[in-house]
Amino acid sequence: MPAPVDLLLAAAGAALLLLALSSSRAEPRRWRSGVFLTGSLWAVSVLAVNLLSPTTPLVAVLTLPWLAAAVLGLLFAGSALSASVRDGRSLAGLLALVLGAAMVAATVLATAAVVTDHSVPVVGAVVLLLPGCPGLAFVSYLLYCLLQGRAEPRPGPVAVVVLGSGLVDGTVPTLLANRLTAAIDAWHAEREAGREPLVLPSGGQGDDEPMPEGVAMAAYLVAHGVPTSAVATEDRATTTEENLLLSREILRSRGLDADGHLRVVTSGYHVGRAALITRSLGIDADVTGAPAAWHFVPSAFLREFLAAVTYRPRTNVAGLLLWAGLTALLAYAAWPR
Repeated sequence: MPAPVDLLLAAAGAALLLLALSSSRAEPRRWRSGVFLTGSLWAVSVLAVNLLSPTTPLVAVLTLPWLAAAVLGLLFAGSALSASVRDGRSLAGLLALVLGAAMVAATVLATAAVVTDHSVPVVGAVVLLLPGCPGLAFVSYLLYCLLQGRAEPRPGPVAVVVLGSGLVDGTVPTLLANRLTAAIDAWHAEREAGREPLVLPSGGQGDDEPMPEGVAMAAYLVAHGVPTSAVATEDRATTTEENLLLSREILRSRGLDADGHLRVVTSGYHVGRAALITRSLGIDADVTGAPAAWHFVPSAFLREFLAAVTYRPRTNVAGLLLWAGLTALLAYAAWPR
């Protein structure tokens, strides 16, 4: 017969899963759906490990933070090494490499400490507080992005806005071409349904670019079958926020409903943060992703996560303080007596 704690964990996992799905269905652009899903995954992982090894409850509690911290540490280190090979050494790359290696080392040492039953409080005071918190935050962001990516875009957008990603030697690179192709496909689907949305490529001119990105994107769209009359170019934006706000200004200038819902097309790794931005700006939008080269995704997604963390500093500080309190409580409970 299952122990009461096992039943409690199963019930908590199920309840948090339902909260995650309900939150995502009501508003897929909320990060909290990923937080709920992480809580569900944590409860299930504790239950699974507890059933496999009922004599080590502390290991059951720490398994998911350990894994999350190790994965995030490896991503930091891998991203830094990849950047050093591609762009040469830099201080930022060195710091990322040191941080990643430290997270992995701390997780390995913590695992050894608990398994050998030595210095258990160190796990709570150092490993859970430092790598564990960002590790679980990363898991929650990843799960939020997966839920966001599964949301079906609504039909009939006012416009299909394509976010820029930079030109290479003045031409549209593969990454950006994938976004434009996805936008063309969305526009064709709307046309087949009898609707005529505007296609709005957005991007300003960088210091190393011979023309505004939006201009090159518009030329690509026209060259691939989108009529000039269906394309409006935004050529000043330098950030995702500006992409969205300036695109909405163009819609207003054309007498279109700028408050109507938009289809925003970007790369898959950027969907989660772009969706958070549309919500924070009060823009009604469905954000969809285009494919990117697999070797590019891990480091790009890591950058997106780090950027997304900065959007809610008070929430993150409050979460860190709560995490510190729970960590201290766990360390005290685990102290050998």
